[in-house]
Amino acid sequence: MNQRVCHTSAQLLPFLLAFCLTFWVFASHGQAADSENLPEDVALALGTLIDRAQDKDSVTIQNLRPLLDFAQKTAPLRDDWEVPTLHNATGAYYGYTIATPVERIVEHIYHPELPPSLFHPSVVRVGKWFEQPEENIPQLWEKLEEGHVKVIRWEELEENTPDVNTGGYYTYQTDRMIILAAHEGKKYLLSVSKQQEESSVGRKGVVIGDDQDWNYFYTDEEGLTTGGLGWVNSYMFDSFSVTMLSADPAAPEHSRHAMFKWVRAGWSGMNMVRPSHVRNGCKRFAQSLVWLMESDKLPELNTLVAMSARVLAMDEQEALNTLQPYIENLRDLSSADSVLSRRSFQRILNQDNPLEHYSLYAKQSLVMKEFLKASVGLPALLAVYLDDVLVSFLH
Repeated sequence: MNQRVCHTSAQLLPFLLAFCLTFWVFASHGQAADSENLPEDVALALGTLIDRAQDKDSVTIQNLRPLLDFAQKTAPLRDDWEVPTLHNATGAYYGYTIATPVERIVEHIYHPELPPSLFHPSVVRVGKWFEQPEENIPQLWEKLEEGHVKVIRWEELEENTPDVNTGGYYTYQTDRMIILAAHEGKKYLLSVSKQQEESSVGRKGVVIGDDQDWNYFYTDEEGLTTGGLGWVNSYMFDSFSVTMLSADPAAPEHSRHAMFKWVRAGWSGMNMVRPSHVRNGCKRFAQSLVWLMESDKLPELNTLVAMSARVLAMDEQEALNTLQPYIENLRDLSSADSVLSRRSFQRILNQDNPLEHYSLYAKQSLVMKEFLKASVGLPALLAVYLDDVLVSFLH
C-alpha cells in the first residue's frame, strides 16, 4: 500500500511542479527590483475600504485622505510599490497615465447605458450588473462639490478572459463600491471591488495570437489549457481591488490611474499567485483602457450607446447569425495557432455551432468587442459590415 502511494506521488510530482511554476505566470517572477514598501497609512486605508465594500458602513474623507494624498504626492514617484498581503491574498500595485482628461474617462466607462465591461476587453469577457445602479455617475461627478463624498454600491457578475499562460478563465460575483470625492480642489473616483465567494472552477480558454489583439476562445471544459495541467481544478478563492482615478498632477489634461489588486488563486486551497502575476494582470487591464481612451478613432458616445442597444436587442438566432463570419475566420486561423490547432480544440471548432456553450450575453459582448476593435483599427475577426445598422455607426 505504501509503495503504491509513493509511486503515484512520484508520477504526479512533475505535474505538481509544473503547475506551481506556470499557474498564472504572466512574465517575470518575484518583486520588481526598484519597488518600495507602501506607506503604512495607505495600506491601512486600503484595508478599511475593502472592509467597507462588504460591511456597507459609511466612508468619510478621513478614511480616504491617506489614499488621496498618495495619489497626488507619492504615487507618481514610481509605478511600482510593494503591497502587503491582505486576507491571505497576494497584492500588487501598478500606476500609469492616460493621455485624456478624467472627465472623458468617467463619462465613458460609467455611462449608465453602456455595459460595465465594454472598455476592459483584455481582462473581462462579460460583466453585468445584477441590478443597474440608480445613480448616474458622470452626472454626480460633474456636480460634485468640495469636501463631499458620494458612495454608490452594486453587485456584478464577472467572467474574466483566459490567463495568458494557463488559459484558465473563471466566473465570480463581486461587490462593487464607487466613491466620488472632492478634496483640496481636486476630484477623485475610487472603485473598490470584493469577490463575494469562491469562483466557479477554472475552464479551458485560449489567448489567440498576441494578447494585445483581444482575441480569445472559450470552452466549457474544466481544467487548464497548459500542457500537462488539463486535469487541474483551479479556483479564484478571493480577489479584491482599489483603484483611484484623478487628474495627473504633472499634466492636468491627462489622467492618473493608481491600481491596487489582490488575488488568491490555485487549487486544493493553495495560493499559487505571486506579486509579479498580479502586477502584470494590472498592466493587461491598463493596455486596453489606454488604447481605447487615447484613440482618436473611438466612436462618439451616442454611437456607442446606439450600438450597444442594437446588439443587446439581439436574440440567440440573430446573435449567432451576426457571428457567423467570426466563426469562419476563427476556423481559418486556427490551423496556424499553436493552441487552437490541437485536436481537442479542432473538434470543438468543427462543430456546426462551436459557440453553442456561449450564453446569449457572451455572444452579445463578443459582437460589441469586435465592433470596438474594428472602430479603433485593431484586426477584427467579425465582418461588422454585414450588418447595415452596425456599419452605419462606423461612418
